[in-house]
Amino acid sequence: MRRTALLLICLSMLIALAGCGQSQISSGTKQEETDITKQVEKTDNKENESTPIPTETKPQTEENSDSEQSTPVREDVCELYLEVLEDLWNVDSGLNSELSQIGIDLSELSHLTEVEKDTVMSEFASKHDLPYIAGTWEELCEQGYIDKDNLYWKDGLFFSIKTNEEAAWNLPDTKDGNSGPELTAFDAQKWRSGLGAYYFGRCTAQKNDDGKWSYTVGQEAIA
Repeated sequence: MRRTALLLICLSMLIALAGCGQSQISSGTKQEETDITKQVEKTDNKENESTPIPTETKPQTEENSDSEQSTPVREDVCELYLEVLEDLWNVDSGLNSELSQIGIDLSELSHLTEVEKDTVMSEFASKHDLPYIAGTWEELCEQGYIDKDNLYWKDGLFFSIKTNEEAAWNLPDTKDGNSGPELTAFDAQKWRSGLGAYYFGRCTAQKNDDGKWSYTVGQEAIA
């Protein structure tokens, strides 16, 4: 009996010791797993701290070189030639009847830039609520607007202004270091047919002290 009891006691102690060892092993394993997890998290945090987070960058907009190089429209000069076109419109008004379009040629007007020419043409046409065709008399004939054989534009009126390169100036006397007045010369016309046209010849224009232009007509002719 005693032997049996001792065996049972020894067996119970062995079972208890085995359970305790397993618990320690499990606990150690869990602790190791926890330590490994923490180590990984620390490593990730260090990598995040050392590696900067990329930020969104917008492409830099290049400056518009065309805008910088473009010459501004000179309103005073445009107003001069708008006045000339308007004065032509008002003379011999019988030529202005039954119009559906107008042609304008400023290609030989060296006093204006191309942008200023477009500005003058569009503003003049807009004022009279008519579409315009830019081109020379010959070009409008080739395009079928003007009847070249009969010298007639049935529903249109042709305007042109060109610089008079042969104009001779009688400049006023100026003191040393002072520049003379700003001057230009031109010829202008409106044309409806071979027997219906009006001309401003040998016109001279001068920029005044107030910044505005005035012009005079050297000779007028009607056809």
